[in-house]
Amino acid sequence: YNLIMAYSLLIKNGTVIDGSGREPYPADVGIFGNKITAVGNLTGEDADEIIDASNLYVTPGFIDLTNHSDVYGTIFAVPEQTSMLMQGTTTALLGNCGESLAPIAGKESLDDLERWTNVPFNVNWNSVGEYYDQLDDIGIGLNLMTLVGQETLRRAAPVHEERMLLLERAMAEGAWGMSSNFSLTPRDGKEEFEILDFLKIIKNYDGLYKIHLRDEGKNFLPSISALINLVRASGVRAVISHFKAVGRGAWKEFDDALRIIRGARSDGVEIWFDVFPYLRTGSMLLSLLPDWSRNGTGSEILERLKNAAEAAKIIDDLKKMTLHPEKILIASAFYETSFIGKTLEEAAERMEISPEEAIVAILKSNKLNVNIFGRTISGKNMLASLKEEAAMLATDGAGYDIAFSKYGGLAHPRSFGAFPRFFGTLSKKAGISLGQAVSKMTYLPATLLKFSGRGLTKQGYEADIAVFHPEEFKDNGTYKNSYRYSSGLKFLIIGGKAAVSEGTVISRHGKVIRKKT
Repeated sequence: YNLIMAYSLLIKNGTVIDGSGREPYPADVGIFGNKITAVGNLTGEDADEIIDASNLYVTPGFIDLTNHSDVYGTIFAVPEQTSMLMQGTTTALLGNCGESLAPIAGKESLDDLERWTNVPFNVNWNSVGEYYDQLDDIGIGLNLMTLVGQETLRRAAPVHEERMLLLERAMAEGAWGMSSNFSLTPRDGKEEFEILDFLKIIKNYDGLYKIHLRDEGKNFLPSISALINLVRASGVRAVISHFKAVGRGAWKEFDDALRIIRGARSDGVEIWFDVFPYLRTGSMLLSLLPDWSRNGTGSEILERLKNAAEAAKIIDDLKKMTLHPEKILIASAFYETSFIGKTLEEAAERMEISPEEAIVAILKSNKLNVNIFGRTISGKNMLASLKEEAAMLATDGAGYDIAFSKYGGLAHPRSFGAFPRFFGTLSKKAGISLGQAVSKMTYLPATLLKFSGRGLTKQGYEADIAVFHPEEFKDNGTYKNSYRYSSGLKFLIIGGKAAVSEGTVISRHGKVIRKKT
């Protein structure tokens, strides 16, 4: 007789933190195929495969709402996405901060992304549907979904009506919403009308809107107020990506920012934010330039830097800012790699010019492709933000493996350790319960995405599950040595199959998830 097991996989003797906010409780988890079929006391039950989770936590797999593996090129260079898997991530949302890899008119639509990545990859798609097919073909380590970047729409079509058609088609093909990067959007008075038209489409498809604030520094509060007005007018669900106040001048406004968001939410405005749990930002050196000089394409910005009069004006404007060059670490540079690991102050001293002049020179010699870490976030503010009902965790990073370090440059440690760092260290410091901490990484992002049947360890839900040690689950990367996987993850189950077993990545079980329309 062929005996058919009730479960294909049984996780026994674990402590379940189910994602709902409920505190940990002992339970077994039974899985058949790709679904959780039972949670409770399953003593005496058998399965094709059994995992003994004694003294381990069993949680839903983590959902990363702000992920850049697409524009950094690492989904092609490292399809396993090992650094994401090893920190318990089972699903990542791409297409953040105004930039996505689809829809595009052709390879030239992605030329501007050279400022983000030095990883070459072949582009053989135009639409979101074709892009999804390509990701499925390469075989990916974790589940992936994408937003449509507003900057991508701008490059793909010259006329607003064409952009709307592209967005409509992308949503019909399974995109999950749209992202904007207001720090890149030109202030021409027309941008709000354009965005409101886009948001009508997002609202019709019940999609999500993700926003990179226009200003996280000097104009922090006005940027939040303007955004809330936009969300209120459009009626969409919105998430501020990598929410933070940058620089001491903005730190003192942080409590007011949280109050404004709380007030808007109590008025029915659907606004949330995600946070990465580190005190250094990871961004482009380009982002330090004054607003007016960042408008346009990469080649237009480069022309400005090469023009003596405009470069002098940029340097003059930079001198009016509070830069703290000793706190800005050069993480990667496309051509001039000798400055990697040096502060901006050290680079300027070596070049025997001012830090402001060094910014212009380094950007010019690297065709804008320079990434930096800035020590500009207040620890007190970060803990305060994490406690908020509106807060979720995200990496704001990308998936790497150890071998990727051969490309040169430093990866931000959040790409290797954001989830365990929050769970193991910062949630305690912020006074967040274990139940709530897991919810901020699982059920809350799933709910916002309208990602049905995911984000909970519950009967009938997708079997995306992380199994890890309560004390050993921690991040190990540093800013100068980030290529170190998190420790303590014992098993990671994606779609009912083990992607990580006994702390080692063994297989790729990710798939593209298209939003149902």
